[in-house]
Order: sequence, then C-alpha cells, then structure tokens
Amino acid sequence: MITAGDLADLGARLARDAGPAPPAVFDAWVDRVPADADEALVAHIKHQALLRCYQARYVVLPSEAPAAGVLDHLGRHYDEDRLQDLYSLRPRLEAELIGPLQTAAAAASGDGDVLAYVERLLPELRAVKSDAFLEALAANEHRLDHYRNFLLQSSADLLAEASASALGLIGEFGAPQSALFRILIDEFGYGAHSQKHSVLYKATLRSFGLSDEYNFYSRLFDTNTLVLHNAIHFLFQNPRHFFQQVGFLLFAETAYQRSTLFHTRHLGRFHPDADARYFAEHAHIDLHHTRMVVDEVVTPLVERFGPEVGREIITGAELTRAVFARSGAGLLALVAAFDSAPSAVYGLGDHDGPPVTPATPQDRSTARVQLGAIGSVSAADFARFPAAAVGRLAAA
Repeated sequence: MITAGDLADLGARLARDAGPAPPAVFDAWVDRVPADADEALVAHIKHQALLRCYQARYVVLPSEAPAAGVLDHLGRHYDEDRLQDLYSLRPRLEAELIGPLQTAAAAASGDGDVLAYVERLLPELRAVKSDAFLEALAANEHRLDHYRNFLLQSSADLLAEASASALGLIGEFGAPQSALFRILIDEFGYGAHSQKHSVLYKATLRSFGLSDEYNFYSRLFDTNTLVLHNAIHFLFQNPRHFFQQVGFLLFAETAYQRSTLFHTRHLGRFHPDADARYFAEHAHIDLHHTRMVVDEVVTPLVERFGPEVGREIITGAELTRAVFARSGAGLLALVAAFDSAPSAVYGLGDHDGPPVTPATPQDRSTARVQLGAIGSVSAADFARFPAAAVGRLAAA
C-alpha cells in the first residue's frame, strides 16, 4: 500500500528536481495529500504519481528554448536517481490502482476463444450509432465549454499519441511485430511531421483557443482521465502484458473509428471553423487498422500460442472497454452536474489551488471550484457533484 508519506516524499523530490520555473513539459509535480483527504482524493493523487512514473519513459522537449537553456532542465528531469524513485514506486501503484481493473477484465475472458470474441465484438462496436456525450452537447447552450474540457482531458494521451504503444514494439516476435509497426508509423504520420496524429491534435486544441503544450493542463486532469492514461500505459510499459496490449489495439482501433466519426460530424455541425483533421483521419484509417490487428496480429499469434494468449487478448480488450466507458460516463455526468449548479460560471479560470472532491472539507461559504475547462461552481454546489468528480480550489 502506497502511503501519504510515500507520496509526500515523491512530491518533494519531484518539486526539488524540477527546479525554478520549469517548462510545462518538465513540470512533473504531484499534489500534497492533505491530512483530512478523503479516499477519492487520495486515489486521484496516487494516479498523478503513476502518471509521472509513466511519463518518465518519454523524451519530451519544450516547444521553445527556455531562457536559461534546455540542458539543465533535461538533466534534472532525467536524473537517474529521480527516475529510480519513480520506478521503485510504480509496481505498488500499479498493483493498487490498475490491478483490480485488470482482474475484473480477466474474469470476462471466458474460454479464450478470441476469434469468436472478435466475431461478436466488431459488429457490436460498428453498430454504435451515436455518442451519449455528443448527444448531450447537441442541445446544450454551453457545448463549447464542455467540448473544450473534453479536448483538455484527452490531451493527456493524444499529445503523445502512440508513444505508449511504441514501447510495446521493442524486441523480436515475428511477423506481427511488422504489422504493428505499420500501424505505428501511420500514427506518426508516416514520417511527415505535419501528418503526425499528435500534431493534428495540437491543431484542434489551438482552434479551440487551448494551449498545445504537453502537460500544460495537467493540473486540470480529472481522475477518469488519469485512470484511462494509466491503464493504457500499464499494458504497454509492462512487456509481460504483451498479449493484453494486442487486446487494447483490437478494441481501441475499432471503437475509435466510430467515436472519431461522431466527433467529425459534431465539429462540422456546431464548430465548422475548428480544425477537425485529427478526427477525420482516424475515422478513415482505423477501419484499416482493425483488419490489420485481426488478420496480421491476433490470428497468427493465437495459431502459434493457443487459447491461453487468446484469454490475454480478450482481457486487454475488456480492460480497454471498461476504462473507455468510465471516461465517457464521467464526462456525461459532469455535464449534467455542472449545468444544474445554480452558481455555475462557465470558462477556463483560476486553477492553481489544491485539488478537491465533493467530500473534501472546506469553507463552503466562500470557496469556488474549477472543473477542468468547463468553469467554476461554489464549493456548496460542488458538494452535490458525483463522488468521482475532482476540481481545483479557485479564487472566490
């Protein structure tokens, strides 16, 4: 069990090593755990710590050179002792935060007949006709604020899209490796930087008036965002989960084709001036990626290794289904809660305060809470939000 002391020690180390005024990409902080923190807030901060563990595997550079140069920041961020502190906590954080989700997914793997599973899964996902979150926004006068929050939360993954899955390609495991690499190079724009999927996503962020700097909004990531990010990295940063990685790709490539199609249509209808290339590209290319995963990865691996790997592939797919569903339900619940709050003020405002949940003790007469990019509500109204909600104390 990770204790508050463990998190405090890590937070102090990360703050010290970041140095003064680090660029956003190197600002790898972790919030302090208050003495009276409720269970949901402690879990949120633990997920922050796991996020930092995983981000330590990435090469990140600021979009502009810092005034004092980049090498000092680079040396601090990738200091070997700092990395070892993160890596030493990671297995315990994973066991506590992601392990139960993995166990639940494994319970749905059945007899391991993954080809029969595929035959059921693909029609099921392709039959989806709408997205509940986007349906809610269609009739919402504040759809811009809610959609900006969706983009902000999604940036946790999409500003480094496919970097997690790239970690799963290192090594030698036959022809499926080459098929997976072809999918990966599509994600990276096939060598054309302007077509790299994360670059397309940056353009979408900018078209909504948001920063495209990696980690710029990390203080506003909610718990569901962190769970989704961390579950994906749990799979891809642990080679023992290789076959579950394949399951992630099986589910994600198919589900994403539908969801990005819905987002493309939503943007065309309600935000025609926004840059929608990111979503349009996925709605097209992921049809091809699904077939590649099934024919060139799943089928030959099962033929070579048998039903036991089939169960692992299904476990990875079901874990992905669960965290995607959790994220979508959380966004939808937040729309309803925020819009019904009498004190709601829409817009991205002050968010430098500590994180809070609806159960966090505070002075409810004066405090306000910022919820992602949506806006702020009074602490009294926030106390009636869903238990999983996380915000930042803002100026009254």
